[in-house]
Amino acid sequence: MILLAASAAGCSSSVDGSGSAAPGEVAAYSSDVAASRQSAGRDDASKLCRQAMSSMVVMVRGYNTFVRRLTEVHAYSDVGDLDDKARASLIAGADLIREQVTEATPTDVAAPTNRFLDSTGRLGAAIGQRQLDGLNPIAVQWTRDKQATLNACSVYLPLPPAVAASPVPTSDAAGAGPSSAPAAPPTTSSTP
Repeated sequence: MILLAASAAGCSSSVDGSGSAAPGEVAAYSSDVAASRQSAGRDDASKLCRQAMSSMVVMVRGYNTFVRRLTEVHAYSDVGDLDDKARASLIAGADLIREQVTEATPTDVAAPTNRFLDSTGRLGAAIGQRQLDGLNPIAVQWTRDKQATLNACSVYLPLPPAVAASPVPTSDAAGAGPSSAPAAPPTTSSTP
């Protein structure tokens, strides 16, 4: 009976429905959400930049091979399938990069990447149309857009480890600093 009365009393209490957060809780929650979004954005930018850099290597290699041959022969008909291979590397690289651009990707890296993707499409189209005169201006813009993307990515990717942590010893008695001249090869003396 007592248990029934206690549960009936508990069920009859009302809640006014006007909850309020304790001071500082909203600010702490907002700060946590902002930090989480920033972290997700940095992660997305890092993934995008790693993919862009590896794709660019293949894209540039394919394009340069094609252009070297085109410069030698001056006719698409004489480049073999290098034009098709260059276009394929541009298309495949752009597709892989495009997959990494998300809504969370920070604008400072997404915007130059999207410009690079646009100029990649124009370069591929110019090769597909077998342009000669119009190819250079498009390639120049493509190179600029590629560099702008790499510059933006430098913020999101870790720097490579230092090659040498200590200065190169020098034979200069005054100690003017490390020498950039190559060291002389060791000599062997043969004395009988």
